[in-house]
Amino acid sequence: MALVVICGQPCSGKLRGALCLSEALDDLESKPNVRIIDETSFHLDRNQTYTEMTSEKNLRRVLRSEVDRSLSKDNIIIAFRK
Repeated sequence: MALVVICGQPCSGKLRGALCLSEALDDLESKPNVRIIDETSFHLDRNQTYTEMTSEKNLRRVLRSEVDRSLSKDNIIIAFRK
């Protein structure tokens, strides 16, 4: 089990870093199960989600619960917020 959390300013390359890490892990011989979790994986509009405090709080809950559900011995989870 591995959890990678990527933090940074908006437009700092978090998505690009997550994709590069995912590709590098896919190139390994053991082929681990890699999953990227962010707002776009839930088809949520970023501008609409962050307009109110309650909707942002709900987004954080959804992201957290999805990370908790996805964690297992065989998965590598990469999580970040745009």
